[in-house]
Amino acid sequence: MHLPDSQLCWIYRGQGMATFGADSQPEACPLPQPGPGEVLARVDAVSICASDVKMIEMANDYPLFKDRDFSRHPAVLGHELALTVVACGADRLRDWPPGKRFGVQPDVWLNGERFCIGVNVAGGMAQYVLLGKEVFTSDNGCCAFAADPAISDAALAQTEPLACVEAAFVQHSRSDMKAQGDLLIWLAEDSQQPFILDMPLTASRITLVGDAEAFRRSVSGLPDRHYDYQPQLPARQFDDIIILGNPDGATLSRLTAGMAVNGLLCWLPDSEPQAMVAADIAQIHYHNLSLLGARSRRLSDAFSRQRYRYDYQPGGTLILSGGGGTMGRIHLQRALKSARAPAKIIVTGNSPHRLERMASDFAGLINAAGIEVYYLALQTTPDFAAEMARLVGSQGATDIVVCAPGIEPLSEVVDFLADDGLLVLFSGTRYGQHGPLPLGQVAWQQVTISASSGSSVQDQLRVLEKIASGEALPDFNVAAIGGLMTLKEGLQAVKTGRFTGKVVIYPQLTSLPLLALDQLDSWDRRLAATVNESGWSLLAERLLRESYPQPGDSPG
Repeated sequence: MHLPDSQLCWIYRGQGMATFGADSQPEACPLPQPGPGEVLARVDAVSICASDVKMIEMANDYPLFKDRDFSRHPAVLGHELALTVVACGADRLRDWPPGKRFGVQPDVWLNGERFCIGVNVAGGMAQYVLLGKEVFTSDNGCCAFAADPAISDAALAQTEPLACVEAAFVQHSRSDMKAQGDLLIWLAEDSQQPFILDMPLTASRITLVGDAEAFRRSVSGLPDRHYDYQPQLPARQFDDIIILGNPDGATLSRLTAGMAVNGLLCWLPDSEPQAMVAADIAQIHYHNLSLLGARSRRLSDAFSRQRYRYDYQPGGTLILSGGGGTMGRIHLQRALKSARAPAKIIVTGNSPHRLERMASDFAGLINAAGIEVYYLALQTTPDFAAEMARLVGSQGATDIVVCAPGIEPLSEVVDFLADDGLLVLFSGTRYGQHGPLPLGQVAWQQVTISASSGSSVQDQLRVLEKIASGEALPDFNVAAIGGLMTLKEGLQAVKTGRFTGKVVIYPQLTSLPLLALDQLDSWDRRLAATVNESGWSLLAERLLRESYPQPGDSPG
């Protein structure tokens, strides 16, 4: 396969959309050559993620860009990829020969160091991408996978966002206290109830906050050892936090903020507590935290697996808050196709236009599923809370998924969560934004709070299985296509909500204009007829490349 000496790349220099590209154009860059352990891949498709827009707008405020010097280390974004091997190091030739089509998990770890394709590793908003040993020999094994020849490049690129949705319904946080960790036990001053710590406390350091005599009087199960007694909460973070009794709201917020990354918090109240605590929602979303509790005042009850669930309540009521965007559409499609499907789904959003388009697009799937689906637009609903209460009913929503960033999509719906409900904090937001977290409902009722950021290659492989069985429909999400030159326009379209689904860029079709699928008639009638009949597909991509071939490059 003949390769050029250079390629076109979109480069981000860290100061908002104005510094994405050079005069709003991609730049010519040398084509890298693969060394030992590396693979050079052609980017056949890159789908635009809302996180790409967040990265560009937030720059160093974006968690994974923190303290980056963009003048020395500009970024090439793009992490939702469909790839084909064009060259590789000799040690990769057997498993990754030229011509092999594959997908990749972009968030990988090697020797405990995080490598994120499209963040701190050059991504796919370019014609080619060089992948190293962090992908093929990561701490979790190989994070690349062969593609099913029956699926489109658009579908292959979307295995990552679909996998993020799948990962939201899998428990990733710890279900046990950390051995040799740092444990904090906080006891309310006025607590008169007995607390039973009937599990091994194997932390290497245990800090007790509260009166020593109250601990001796009210708490059984503390191991016979020296403790670090503190009169006030220490200003550091802990692997595990156990709350005994009922703190006031400010103390609850401080305790929640004291969880380390991958931390665990367990609350055993001595009477019905306040339902909500003001918490940094970005911390909950990004830090892989475990939130447990029980009203019995017995520690082992809080760790009972039967208290928590991580998927829909079959026949229940699901709220997709902020669900009018692309990820909300993926969540809706998953719920409609699930073996554990709810009986009722309520999709909320700001814009009635996007919800109306969603209702039209999903009508066939909804009829086939036999599920009640309602759309509630904040802009046009005079009394949103009253209408939501009417739709949810007296039992509350068994499941709530927060699909959009910010505090409002959470605060608008969290009060409707049922006593045994599942709250999924799917969308991240900026650090420092505090919103209502129903921690009291975790402790006193049967509420589960789950949050996830990203996915694993195992999640993507599960998506491939669902695509093969017809349970996942990534091509259904495609709303617009374009070539590499239109990528910045595509980002702006995602930012403004111009399209109601995914924007997929085909970098090898350099000058292909940005085209909405419902406007293909004016551009290519044969392609439009195929898409109108059966939607975007592998066949549609073949027709696209036949009608719009890229000079000097063979079709995908």
